[in-house]
Amino acid sequence: MGLTHFRYRNILFRICIALCVLITLANVVISVRMRSAMLSIGNMQLPVSSLNGTLQVVMSLLCIVMVLTDQKKGIIWSYIFLGISIAGSMRTAFVTKSLSTAPGTFNAIIFVIAITLISKQIKISNKMAVTDSVTGLLNRYGFDRDIRRKIWHNEKGSIVFIHLDGFWPVNANLGRKYGDELLAIVANRITTVLEGRCTAYKIEGAEYAVILPDTVDYNRVVNEVISSIENTITLNKDGVPSNCYLSAFAGIAEFMDSATDADTIMKRADIAMNYAMKSGNNKFCTFNAEMKESLERQVHVENRVKDSLRNDWFYLVYQPQYTIDDKRLRGFETLLRMNAPGDERIYPSEFISIAEMSDLVLDIDTFVLRRAMEEFREICYSSGNTITVAVNISAKDIARAGFADRLISLVKEVSFPPECLEIEITEYSFVEEGNHTIENIKKLRDNQIMIALDDFGTGYTSLEQLMKLPINLVKIDKSLIDNLIRNEMNIDFVKSVIYMGHLMDTEVIAEGVEYDNQVECLRELDCDFIQGFIWGKPMEFDEARELADSIYSNMTHFHN
Repeated sequence: MGLTHFRYRNILFRICIALCVLITLANVVISVRMRSAMLSIGNMQLPVSSLNGTLQVVMSLLCIVMVLTDQKKGIIWSYIFLGISIAGSMRTAFVTKSLSTAPGTFNAIIFVIAITLISKQIKISNKMAVTDSVTGLLNRYGFDRDIRRKIWHNEKGSIVFIHLDGFWPVNANLGRKYGDELLAIVANRITTVLEGRCTAYKIEGAEYAVILPDTVDYNRVVNEVISSIENTITLNKDGVPSNCYLSAFAGIAEFMDSATDADTIMKRADIAMNYAMKSGNNKFCTFNAEMKESLERQVHVENRVKDSLRNDWFYLVYQPQYTIDDKRLRGFETLLRMNAPGDERIYPSEFISIAEMSDLVLDIDTFVLRRAMEEFREICYSSGNTITVAVNISAKDIARAGFADRLISLVKEVSFPPECLEIEITEYSFVEEGNHTIENIKKLRDNQIMIALDDFGTGYTSLEQLMKLPINLVKIDKSLIDNLIRNEMNIDFVKSVIYMGHLMDTEVIAEGVEYDNQVECLRELDCDFIQGFIWGKPMEFDEARELADSIYSNMTHFHN
């Protein structure tokens, strides 16, 4: 829904009012001047006064449309028009000393009651739809509705996006119940600072928003809100107090008139918030020209992603993974690349991070899964289903209800051996909607699909939680491998990661291995697999197929 939606609703509302005015005037004219007139229809005579009832029913239906279009204004105008209608009918009955208008009066009263009930139900439904159940604040839908209305009515002001840093570890370690309590406390602190001067919203996850009128000093208000949030919060878990320390960052974007697009304003505030988080010394930033260039780049890359999905500009490359002891091919990690027309190069680190800001990443996940399985299906079968194809899945996708069912259906559609497919997820995947994530993982494991945990040890989840996860493989990030041989502390840290992986009854693979001394060190630390430039760079499918075919044809020849 955008400004066009409100424009059409406004036009429809005005048309209904105009028609109700015309019907009211027509009823007055009929009642006062044409009450005794007859209308000839063929050989039949119809009293003109009988049209009053028909027009009144039409007006009542228009009143219902007004209430459905705009509940607040619609109910007021409906009472006005139906009140005039009831008053007119009663006047006619009084003047003529006849009860001929009684049915019309009764119908009008019934419609008043019906419209009242409809209005109350709409009000309750609207409130439930736009209210966050945890904090009691208006949610993302309420925020979208209000900001679009303000822009439509040419109001001036600013929107503030607020992000809580440090919430997810609290939510993961203490549990969802206490995470919800923490969100409610933050909401209460924000509304206390605002004191009714502005409206606060709970957007999603650990994000809030505030709409500020231009009469408010937003610098002072945002400073007060952030300071309030960052005061120590104490939660009592099973009678034991636990202090929580949050950091808050905010992005501010102004809206001036209806020429401004609501989606653009929200993106600007989001970008400003990210700038504040990355700056290291600013708690909040206001959108400016530099950020505008960043937004334009983001929009451009989003369009390129859409074009790539539509025009098949995406393609896959595969990096081999080997056993560390005997350099036996384990399988391949699937990596996405964009081949846009011309000389433009957009790297995965950029277009994937931008796609993750929207649902585009879900389309990318589906594309990569389907293409990788289609390309490697025959290779897997020819290897005796011993080769592994690893595909990265976004945290947003694995957290969706029904993801496992959709993937299992896709595996069956492509006729891909499920035991050859490995889904790579990060620890962050368990932060948002962790219950759905765990349900999806268990269902995938029950259907022979393997699970690899990427970025192992980043700290989003506790070791206790990780021990309960049905995963097959943990991956040591390249950043840890780069520093592996520089000092004993780095070696001890990687050793601990490998030990924890084996403690979880999983195998361990090291990413980004580039030097012989790294290989030797990892072998001594009992790492299971390696992946990196030293034994294989990412290669296009034809080269990956030749590598797999040469290895498995040699194995077949040897066994024969």
